[in-house]
Amino acid sequence: MKPQQIESQLQRVLSNAIAELRDPRIPLIVTVERVSVTSDFGIARVYLSALGDVPAMLDAVTHARGHLQREVARQVKLRRTPTLEFYPAGEAPL
Repeated sequence: MKPQQIESQLQRVLSNAIAELRDPRIPLIVTVERVSVTSDFGIARVYLSALGDVPAMLDAVTHARGHLQREVARQVKLRRTPTLEFYPAGEAPL
């Protein structure tokens, strides 16, 4: 699979999975702006935007990382599930 196809699938799966999370720190509308995967598909950087308290939302989503990775593993057929990293939209990773 091409990286763009994987990124698109990850974006779709994560959008749906984040929308289903029940955490008061996560606003009703969270947008997965984009997903970028490393060349070895080991890490997926997920860029999120939302109205409201973005740092609290990122903490909540990071706390739910295990659940989100299981959803990715279940719905996206990859040899290895990438580790998810979450960033605010428009911010480059450190």
